[in-house]
Amino acid sequence: MKKELVSLPDAEFEVMDAVWSCGKELAPTTDVLAQMKTEKKAQTVLTMLTRLADKGFLSSEKNGKERLWKAEVGKDEYRAFEAKRIVEKIYGGSFSTLISAFCDGNSLSEEDARELSAWLAGEKGKKG
Repeated sequence: MKKELVSLPDAEFEVMDAVWSCGKELAPTTDVLAQMKTEKKAQTVLTMLTRLADKGFLSSEKNGKERLWKAEVGKDEYRAFEAKRIVEKIYGGSFSTLISAFCDGNSLSEEDARELSAWLAGEKGKKG
């Protein structure tokens, strides 16, 4: 049974992102270490991999002397979870307030605005 998603600390997210970046269903620990964007000791990464498994984000199996890690939570699934959490926590559940924050800071490019408009039109079409 998959555990309920929780927000990951930055260091654990970095390890999870490395697992996703391996592009394999079962990623050896050595591949995860190779995908890390910052240098961390192998034991530190192993500790975080174990924590992620305890949280239900990963599962593992032994293959000889090596441990293989499998993502039980997909990157898109986690992104959607975090996006919803941020909209709820920071923007009071208001998607329009979130978009307004981007627009007020001039962070939304014209291309982003076109993509957003096209996406919203597609979502409206699905509901109608």
